[in-house]
Amino acid sequence: MADLVLITGACGFVGRHLSASLEADGVAWLGLDRQEAVDNDSRDAELIGHDLGAGHGDAPRRLAELMSEREVTRVVHLAGQSSAGASFQDPVGTLRANLHGTVELLEALRHLRQDGVAPPTTLAVGSAEEYGAAARPDRPCREDDPILPISPYGTSKAAATLLCGQYHRSFDLPVIAVRAFSHTGPGHDARFVFPSFAAQIASIEAGCAEPVLRVGDLSPNRDFTDVRDVVRAYRALLTSGVAGQVYNVCSGSSLTIQDGLDILLGLSSVSVRVQPDPARMRPVDIPCLVGDSTKLIQATGWSAGLDFSDTLRDLLEVARRDLP
Repeated sequence: MADLVLITGACGFVGRHLSASLEADGVAWLGLDRQEAVDNDSRDAELIGHDLGAGHGDAPRRLAELMSEREVTRVVHLAGQSSAGASFQDPVGTLRANLHGTVELLEALRHLRQDGVAPPTTLAVGSAEEYGAAARPDRPCREDDPILPISPYGTSKAAATLLCGQYHRSFDLPVIAVRAFSHTGPGHDARFVFPSFAAQIASIEAGCAEPVLRVGDLSPNRDFTDVRDVVRAYRALLTSGVAGQVYNVCSGSSLTIQDGLDILLGLSSVSVRVQPDPARMRPVDIPCLVGDSTKLIQATGWSAGLDFSDTLRDLLEVARRDLP
């Protein structure tokens, strides 16, 4: 039977890159996302409107029937609220999207098992924000480190990852969990740090804005990877990952937000003044969040292939192209 990959959150940033990667290799996929996102998606693809975690009692059963009817062989669970900063403004919505949405998917897989249908191998995407206060400046985070999230987003992802492990142990579900560290690339929403910088610079270059670039805290040290490399890691784990295990997806190297901004400013054709913006500051943040990718590499042979300076160059080129 040929692979059919179900992508939850298929209309989002990573979902679009994942679907493009699958198409390039001739792998069929089916997309699931909120109806509004599906209605606004212009791709010629099969997308189904379904709001994971919306609270409908029969939703897991309907999702199980969909997977069974379509003979889905693999699932990549990307759907959810993806901003740690935004989670402080809407913790309830963040928990609903990230935790309740994951429970609904896990329950659908459990229904399949109960019905005698082999549930598809599922990759549930969590976040490095799960480590939170346990992250240390002296060494990268490892999968067996404590989980001490400091944001509602990190908490929602930590709870979802724990549930994935519990459902694997309790119901023998083939669920693999990942903790994805920071990633960006073409198509990333300007709510996030480097796409925001790129959009501001492009607007200044075009004469559409004053030469002032507004920023939040530039001191955090982060492990950034290009989204296209991240998608390769997800696909590799779908094939070679072990159910019930958690894998960091990260480059193993890091830079500060200031370092990345300096690269973007070096690519700009204009001079700008950098100005701190209190509205862009989080109530609390993790000073250093770098990952150990040894477990991922041992399982799959994966390595990051794109230099992050090229990622930032691509971000700026796309921002220039997409100016209103």
